[in-house]
Amino acid sequence: MPDRKRILIVLGFLIPDILDGFSRYAREANWIVNTMAILHGAVPHRWHAHGMLTTNVFRPELKRFVHETARRIPTVLHGCNDLGFPVPNVECDEQAVGRLAATHLLEQGHRHFAYFHYSCNRHAVLRGEGFKARLAEAGQACLELRRLSVHGVGLGEWFARRLARLPKPLGLFAEDDFLASTAIEAALDIGWRVPEDLAVVGSGNHTLGCVQGVVPITSVEIPYEEEAYQAAAMLDCLLSGKSIGKQTFVFPPTGLLARQSTNSLAAQRAIVQRALTFMSGHLQDPDLNVRDVAKGAGVSVRLLYNEFQDDLKSTPMGIVSRLRMCKAKDLLLNSGEKIEAVSETCGFANLRTFQRTFLRTEGQSPLRWRQKMSRS
Repeated sequence: MPDRKRILIVLGFLIPDILDGFSRYAREANWIVNTMAILHGAVPHRWHAHGMLTTNVFRPELKRFVHETARRIPTVLHGCNDLGFPVPNVECDEQAVGRLAATHLLEQGHRHFAYFHYSCNRHAVLRGEGFKARLAEAGQACLELRRLSVHGVGLGEWFARRLARLPKPLGLFAEDDFLASTAIEAALDIGWRVPEDLAVVGSGNHTLGCVQGVVPITSVEIPYEEEAYQAAAMLDCLLSGKSIGKQTFVFPPTGLLARQSTNSLAAQRAIVQRALTFMSGHLQDPDLNVRDVAKGAGVSVRLLYNEFQDDLKSTPMGIVSRLRMCKAKDLLLNSGEKIEAVSETCGFANLRTFQRTFLRTEGQSPLRWRQKMSRS
């Protein structure tokens, strides 16, 4: 039986999905793994290893250790190579993360945007670049809110002071879910409503922070576990003397999971706002039509069409369909209702119409979508 490979894992931050990916591959490869640097922050100087898996590390002693060790044994980095390690790495397409966030906020009708970040690491820079580039394509500008802070001390107060001077409604993209949560709580503290006045998108889709905060957070999902598994597979290739082909392997983001922090269309005009309020209260009615909405808003059908086109670049019934889909996805994800009950609650004419609409917009059935998102 061949000797088992001995692998060091050195992380600069703890994301459970990364450990899950490393762990899954380690079990399949029957590796012996040293995790002292993760569990105790200890530098494993005297532990003999054949290879190393790491992320960016910023503690000086661990950083020196990783640099020195990477010169001696095969090493693969998970994440953007912020520290310039001379090793192959696996990372997410961070510009695509920013573009997804911008596209979502544009679809919600926002016209004022900001990017909020607290680091200048490569992932933060690229996410911001992608966000701004997508907005520029739509003819929109973006304000940058940056406060460099390792631990976030005073971050909420700093953000609240700047937010108070910005226009409403504002579409905000935060560097990560932690920062998104900070932004939401700071906004609520100064009387801003979320999502009506401030719509917030984070990134990472960390369930605890996104779901259990004061307002559930819309987030771009990053495939951390799949990236980590690929990083471990690359290390295994190096240990076997094989070529890994390219030095950087890039994963696309999984998608965007919309939650309450963006669950409001950013209407600017009073007529459209009144119409949206009426729509939200009558979504369950499958016979809801444009005449009903116009009557509920107190205007003619022609004026309603013009106002919606100018404000949200959509027809009134197009918005009704979007609201129904948003409500359906919320129920599928956060309730135990059966598919048929969700269809009826959201005002679809019948189950077949619901399934056909869902397949057209999401590329999969409601049941498959629920199963996939429940595993995320």
